[in-house]
Amino acid sequence: MAFQYGMLVRLSIMLLAVLVPAATIVVATTRASARQGGEEGETAMARPGCKPKCGNVTIPYPFGIGAGCYSRPEFSITCIESNNNEPTLPRLMKTRIFVANISLEEGELHILQLVNRDCYDDHGIPLPKEDQSSGGLRVYNPYTISGEKNRFFAVGCDTKAYLFGGRDDQRYTTGCVSICRKKIGGYAIDKNESCSGMGCCETKIPPGLNNLTLRVESYQNHRYVWDFNPCGFAFVVKLGYFTFSTTSFQQLRNTSRLPLVLVWQVKEESCELASQNHDTFACKGNTTCHNWSMGYICRCRKGFEGNPYLYGCQDINECASNPCKNGQCTNLPGNYSCSCDSGYRNQDKITCIKVPSETSLKISLGVSLSFSVLLVAIFWIYRKQRKSHIEKLKQKYFDANGGALLEKKMATLGKTARFFTENDVQATTNNYDKVKKVGEGRYGIVYKGILDKQEVAIKKSTVSAPIDPNQNTDRVDQKQITAAHNQFVKEMTALYQINHTNVVRLIGCCLDTPTPILVYEFMCKGTLYENIHDKNGKKPSPPLTLAQRLRIAAETADALAYLHHSAVTRFIHRDVKTANILLDKNLTAKLSGFGASTPFPGDENETSILAFEKEKGDDVYSFGLVLVELLTGLKAEEKEVKLFVRSVEGSTLRQTLDEEILEKCSDEVIKKAAELTLKCLNSRGEERLSMKDVLGELQKLLGTMPQHPSGGEEDDISPSPKDTGNLVGSSSAESAEAACK
Repeated sequence: MAFQYGMLVRLSIMLLAVLVPAATIVVATTRASARQGGEEGETAMARPGCKPKCGNVTIPYPFGIGAGCYSRPEFSITCIESNNNEPTLPRLMKTRIFVANISLEEGELHILQLVNRDCYDDHGIPLPKEDQSSGGLRVYNPYTISGEKNRFFAVGCDTKAYLFGGRDDQRYTTGCVSICRKKIGGYAIDKNESCSGMGCCETKIPPGLNNLTLRVESYQNHRYVWDFNPCGFAFVVKLGYFTFSTTSFQQLRNTSRLPLVLVWQVKEESCELASQNHDTFACKGNTTCHNWSMGYICRCRKGFEGNPYLYGCQDINECASNPCKNGQCTNLPGNYSCSCDSGYRNQDKITCIKVPSETSLKISLGVSLSFSVLLVAIFWIYRKQRKSHIEKLKQKYFDANGGALLEKKMATLGKTARFFTENDVQATTNNYDKVKKVGEGRYGIVYKGILDKQEVAIKKSTVSAPIDPNQNTDRVDQKQITAAHNQFVKEMTALYQINHTNVVRLIGCCLDTPTPILVYEFMCKGTLYENIHDKNGKKPSPPLTLAQRLRIAAETADALAYLHHSAVTRFIHRDVKTANILLDKNLTAKLSGFGASTPFPGDENETSILAFEKEKGDDVYSFGLVLVELLTGLKAEEKEVKLFVRSVEGSTLRQTLDEEILEKCSDEVIKKAAELTLKCLNSRGEERLSMKDVLGELQKLLGTMPQHPSGGEEDDISPSPKDTGNLVGSSSAESAEAACK
């Protein structure tokens, strides 16, 4: 058996001696030296007078065979010629580490490492002559075992294997287990990852190890798998060299050694430090230095070849293979250039391309020019048609949004409407950015912006102009869209006809868009609703005083009286509520929300007059609800209104009033304001006061409020003068503040 195992070892070495150099001989002498080839090139890799090869393995400097042929003792190679037809394999120094390949370019040494095996007979008894269940490897500087280029494998169906490694004083242990009960068929092996646990397992190893020990064992001495797998194997092998298959059990039994990769460096110091001493720096001419493992290695620069440690690297004559197609090659240091033949020109320094003939050039230029002219013409026609289409579409939107009707109406009044473009509106709202949004109603969204150097409120309708009768909407939706659109147009035309200080001013509009857009003066204090009602459980701060509330009521009454009695075209508002009364920075009231308003028809027949008078009474009732909210601070819903009426009639008024106005105001002022409210809320419409009468009552009430005794900060309770001549009257701020003491 000893003779058989010894013969097995020799056969494995012979096989590897043929396969390993054949697969890696090109890398052994660097990519550059492989170009030289022949005995002359191999000799140039070793020192003069030194043996360049041992068997089939090239030995490049700084490695060498014999004294004076290597740069340091650790790079000494022992070469013992075989006398019994066995291949000659070099050994590292005087060890039993067989060297299969030396790579200057990669800084690697490929050695042949024993395969550890654990074999049994059919009774489960170990075979001592084949037992090599434990073994290892120890190397010293400048060598380490590559973690990147090697893998640890355990192969067998009753196998557990361990790897114990070390790096200086650090210790490391890993391993894996491979179990199977039946002979493995090809179907059980993953084509993408052959060693996946069935018959074979693998694991990575850490970098920089300088020693390792392998041990392979069996759980049940291979008794149940002996007929197809009597041995377990453990080994570290070069990455990509071993691939598990159904024949691996037999192949490994006939293999004693496999290649393993060691990493080496020429010296144990960094490039930066080593290059400072030119006498000891290992990298010669035309080379580059690379920090490597725990030191550095040298490589030839691109375009150069040779041994970077011996005489330096020589320029490669690329022109020897005539790489210039359609040109003449000129060799350059580290590169080459091509001088192009007649009829060709350089695309770059090494590429020649054909020069088009004059006729071909003229044809190409003609075709290109014609094509360019055609493209320009097509683009011009497209732009013109598109512009025409856009203009027509804008005109459709303008007409559908009431633009033509508005122009006609304004012409009869001797006025002109101000129209903004969509670009103007988009610019000032940052394309309708949510940050610019300040409010939203049933039919529109309000944004804040700046136009003509003044703050404006931009109201954008949420429905499009109904210009497409075939649009995909049901009849109910179409009616709602039309109603919303008509509401927007009515508000626009109404505001353009009204000129009053206490009516919100319409600055302009944009009608050539799918949704009509109105531009108003901006009311920074928001709505009256927001200033008297709680928001998220918080009261408005500071709260409105009674004086301020009565002044706001008077200004709103003045606007309604103007609409009902004095305007060129009289209007019924039909939507008077605190949400439609806006306040500017001075708390001046501005009536808005004219979408539901209706103008007086103009014919003086009795039916029209009676209908108009009735609807005026509706506005008065709505104004009474506004007074309820101003006095109580509650929303004017049916329950609250009935409670307010009972409190006035039952002399319990103070219990229903807003606590914010109770402390400073006299019972007389509150009683008169409440009685005026009841007159507006009279259930018999014909008995309600007109807005002129309501305005007069408020004027008298404000006029009777005494002067503030403290002489402190004044609260202006008188309405602003109107440019129409309709005034609430004047009363000093001092007397207003005194009434709330």
